[in-house]
Amino acid sequence: MTEKNENFWDLIENITICMVTTNDNGSLRSRPMASKVDRETGLIHFLTESGTPKLEELHQDSELALSFADPDNHCYVSVSGRGVVSNDRELIKKLWGPFCDVWFEGDADTADVSVISVHPEQGDYWKNTSGKMKTAYEMAKFYFIDGVPDIGENRRVTF
Repeated sequence: MTEKNENFWDLIENITICMVTTNDNGSLRSRPMASKVDRETGLIHFLTESGTPKLEELHQDSELALSFADPDNHCYVSVSGRGVVSNDRELIKKLWGPFCDVWFEGDADTADVSVISVHPEQGDYWKNTSGKMKTAYEMAKFYFIDGVPDIGENRRVTF
């Protein structure tokens, strides 16, 4: 795995909530969801109630986008890929965590949930590695000296 890909996985593992965007009959529709990253398989998983509109949207068009943001650490990641819906009970058990008890009725064996597994195809990330003072200096440099601000790492990743 390349360093860019490793950085990508490191960043999204630390941001547990992301916006999942699907195609709803020609309109883009986003909603926040808790993600579970599986580096081993190269997948990003989500648990959701069965029968929700997003599952039908994915059956119609499997393309989706994920947006991760950690403003406190100046970290932003976008992912485009394809989502696959399953009712794999073993995977549900593996993904089940304490937050699930708040959102779903039942437990890992009985809850009426499905798994959305995202196969990333491409991602972009931006991570500001500079402190606030350096960022302010770089932005000022941009305005007064016509230089390009050096305020972090921006990379495209393909899978």
